[in-house]
Amino acid sequence: MTGRHVGATVLGLIAGAAGFAALLLVGYLLYRRVWGDWVPALVGITVLFGTAGSYAGWILGMLVFSAVRGPENEGGSAA
Repeated sequence: MTGRHVGATVLGLIAGAAGFAALLLVGYLLYRRVWGDWVPALVGITVLFGTAGSYAGWILGMLVFSAVRGPENEGGSAA
């Protein structure tokens, strides 16, 4: 494992966590605006937006990791 892989992993994790947190924040803001203090709505919104945020965070993290890491071979071509 090279330093480039470590940096790509760290940035990928940060990007994934940011994507996850952003969708959870959107869900929470929707909950506050529409339902107020209804606990079942909070649970539903958390599950719905948490699931979507997990997937979006994973995709974003993989994109950032792949972009920072670069091609495996040092020739510069990915294929």
